[in-house]
Amino acid sequence: MSRFNGAKIRALLGGRGFYIALVLGLTAVGVLGYYTLFREEPPAEEVVNPTPVVDQTPVDPVPPPPVEDKTPDEPVTAVEEIPEVEDLLPQVISPLDGTTVTVFSMNELLYDETMADWRTHDGLDIQAAEGDAVKTAAAGTVVAVVDDELMGTTVWIEHAGGYTTQYSSLQTDPPVRQGQTVSAGDIIGTVGATAAAEHNMGPHLHFAVSKDGKIIDPAEYVG
Repeated sequence: MSRFNGAKIRALLGGRGFYIALVLGLTAVGVLGYYTLFREEPPAEEVVNPTPVVDQTPVDPVPPPPVEDKTPDEPVTAVEEIPEVEDLLPQVISPLDGTTVTVFSMNELLYDETMADWRTHDGLDIQAAEGDAVKTAAAGTVVAVVDDELMGTTVWIEHAGGYTTQYSSLQTDPPVRQGQTVSAGDIIGTVGATAAAEHNMGPHLHFAVSKDGKIIDPAEYVG
């Protein structure tokens, strides 16, 4: 059996069989090389870029740069001094330095020696020497100069704020006239004894004040 197989193999290798085997081997090698060189590469996987993550943390806004003031230089104006409250009030003074002998009394009756009865009294009676200067209590305008039957020579002056002052029992012929403007402290007459209703009091000034037509205590005005 061994001899037979060996003879067949030698006969095959020595004849056409050898060449057939050689061709088959070369063909196999060629096919293998072809597939090795020209086989298709698998497609590369597409790289997908991940979605970018946006930082949404709020950021404080940056303030704009300051705007340069290009206004041309202006001259410095002096600040006007504001007057004190006291300076805004009208100047009011006492019309006469003397002794008050009869006070203001509109709610209580006072005895009048001249008229010999009880009556109200709408002002102050200030006793002084005859001829002493009587001054206007505040700035204003003379609205009347009269010789009253009961109150004698009388000067009426209107002032700011609705005030009116009355000066009675003056000597005749006072130095002011109706329509004249006067300042506080101006002399508008002299002490006399011309008031018939107060004749027994001797030389004195009857001083009365009204506001908006209503009689008030002169002390509220002169203070």
